[in-house]
Amino acid sequence: MKNMTRKQFLEAMTVGVAGIMAPGLMTGCSSPGKRHRQNPGPVKILSFGDMHLLDSPSTAYPRKVIQAMNAEGGDLVLACGDLGTDGKRSELELARDVLDELTMPYYPVVGNHDALYTGEQEETLFSEIFSLKQNNYHFVTKGIHFIAIDHGCGKKYRDNSVRPRVMAWIKETLTDIPDDEPMIFFSHYPFAKGITYQTKNAADVQALFKGRKLLAMVGAHFHGNTEQRENGILMTTTACCSGTRGNHDGTKAKGYRVFHIDNQMKITTEFKEVK
Repeated sequence: MKNMTRKQFLEAMTVGVAGIMAPGLMTGCSSPGKRHRQNPGPVKILSFGDMHLLDSPSTAYPRKVIQAMNAEGGDLVLACGDLGTDGKRSELELARDVLDELTMPYYPVVGNHDALYTGEQEETLFSEIFSLKQNNYHFVTKGIHFIAIDHGCGKKYRDNSVRPRVMAWIKETLTDIPDDEPMIFFSHYPFAKGITYQTKNAADVQALFKGRKLLAMVGAHFHGNTEQRENGILMTTTACCSGTRGNHDGTKAKGYRVFHIDNQMKITTEFKEVK
């Protein structure tokens, strides 16, 4: 794989049942569904977000974080949005180039700062640059289902409800996943109660997973480390990964988050500071 160019890599990729084309799909991932059921195994997930890239100088700190994550190692990386600042092509292409330095598969989601539009229009520039067939997608790694969404509120970051057509997409996607198979849900916005910028219809989204094996809801947007459990679901945000922005909670430490999932599907997490 290391000898393939990005273009060759993307051309070689197959499109999964959920209709996606995402970075790293061929590495440890398979199409979802009962016919491809895997025995879940230990999985190590890294996540980060909020790089807020503007130009080449602004990549200095995120690149340090990328280097630290490469040294850490893991099965995959969740890039939880706000990769750019104003949703410009130059920013998103720069973000892609920085993320391409990861030695693990990575999966990006749209943040409000990655959006050119204010509402219902699709963020086609984001999907084009990151080679996504659509900005909501589903994939499987080591028997664990990952569900990624774009809230769709664009620059209206305070109106951060998951829009109806995305809710419909989640419902449809869940019909292909057996109730007892483990899942990780990730997006840009947080879902836990009491967290600043909590998704307004968070309870409605969580209700879609009732009776299912949802392990975690991973988010960003709020620049701060939060970890809490609701109904057995681990919910997190992580300090920002930016040299141009600070943390919203007044803390100084920045970096990335690690999730460990064992054979019994117990999930734990820890924050890793990168100075």
